[in-house]
Amino acid sequence: MNKKYVMLILLAAVLFGCKTTGITPIPVVPIVSELSVELNLETVQKVLLWGESGTVKLQDIINKKRCAMSPKDVIVTDTKINLKEVKKVQKAGGKVALLVHPWYSPWNRGKTECLRIVEENAKYYDYIALDYEGPLANADFAKKLQGFGKTLIVTPMARGDAMEAYFEGLSALQNVVYCWWNYNSNLSDWNDFFTVYKFPDSNKHLVLLSVGKKYRKHVSDAEIKNIVENLKGIRAGTFSPKNDYAAFRTMSKSLEKGKLKIRL
Repeated sequence: MNKKYVMLILLAAVLFGCKTTGITPIPVVPIVSELSVELNLETVQKVLLWGESGTVKLQDIINKKRCAMSPKDVIVTDTKINLKEVKKVQKAGGKVALLVHPWYSPWNRGKTECLRIVEENAKYYDYIALDYEGPLANADFAKKLQGFGKTLIVTPMARGDAMEAYFEGLSALQNVVYCWWNYNSNLSDWNDFFTVYKFPDSNKHLVLLSVGKKYRKHVSDAEIKNIVENLKGIRAGTFSPKNDYAAFRTMSKSLEKGKLKIRL
């Protein structure tokens, strides 16, 4: 992803079941890693605050002019390995994902160095996240990240050219959370995507939807609402709200109204 911040609000009441015929909801269950020892993963309702090139700080979460959220409701990403800020967020009740990203230091030094850094630091985090593009768009690498005992969030682009390159690898992953993004897709595009591409039932799917003044030229607010209400069985959320925090806050309240709590 080439945006500095992305926020995903997990809103739908059910998960996406990747069957060979159509879209089928599956029971809400904790994700189980492919480790020899089964993990007892906490099931939580969360909002994912995606900060690509740094750390989403506690003040960014609670500031009324920004996200205006309780830390207990969020998972934030940390690219720079700012353990002091990680502890602040966790102490306030939030969860933190260690974000492995191909374009930013210290992750732009190759897969071997990435794995070494994750091995040293995974114990301080609640999740591991992988931006699935460039040199790190590699299924074997993603599987190695699962070996550190944390739920893995994999974030690829939901677009034909990307899938032509990466579908084979992505569809081989098990027990991951896919976080799909594409800021100019409408409801029919998303339906087509999940009709064409099938994934193992052990995985969960989230979609990122554009929101705010920067993205209305691509997808209107009305169409965003249409996607949330009619994309069956898929959890939906918002993309890059930093460009219009007010629109995000309005949209988040609207989208959450009447929805059941979900589990990640």
